[in-house]
Order: sequence, then C-alpha cells, then structure tokens
Amino acid sequence: MNFFIIGAIVFGAIVFSLLPILSAYFFQPTLKDSIKFNVYFLPLFLGNIVLSWGFIQGSKIFGNTVMLGGIQTGVYAVVVTLLSMLFLQHKISVYSIIGLVLIAIGTIFLNK
Repeated sequence: MNFFIIGAIVFGAIVFSLLPILSAYFFQPTLKDSIKFNVYFLPLFLGNIVLSWGFIQGSKIFGNTVMLGGIQTGVYAVVVTLLSMLFLQHKISVYSIIGLVLIAIGTIFLNK
C-alpha cells in the first residue's frame, strides 16, 4: 500500500510536470493559446485527483505530509528538467545537477 501511495504522488507530479513543458512546446504566449491549452489538457485533471488521494492516504499512513511534499517537489524538478532537455532542447547545467542532488538529499532528510 505504501508503494501505491508514493506511486500516486509520483504520477501526479509527473502529470503536472508535463503541463509547462507541453505549453512551452506547442503554444504561443497569447491569451487565445492559453485558453486553448487549458481546454485541451483538461483531462490531465486526473493527475490532481491522484495526487490528492496520495496526499490524503499518505498523511494517514506516514503522518508526514512534509515528506510527501518533498517527494512531489523532487519528482517535479527531475521530470521538468528531463522534459525540457527532450522537448525544448535545453542544455542541463552543472547548477541544475547540483540543484537536483540537493533536492534528493532534502527529500531523504524529510523522510527521517
């Protein structure tokens, strides 16, 4: 059950990581395209439902929502970085790698 809850949080974070990358890749920064983007990606609302369920169940089982938030933040940072490299052809810098390592360390400390 614990892995299922963590999986729900990871899934929700991945879904929300997709939104800014897909927005930057497929749409121009105009109000019309912003509205179109939100209508097209409305089904991704499922990610919010799964993420909320993970937090509710995780707080009951682990009693530590800070740790769950740390996991979500870490997954979000890693996925956004990877998707930016893949779709937007951004180069990863040494500072990005250091930041990701610090997020991973922080998440580990939040679990203690």
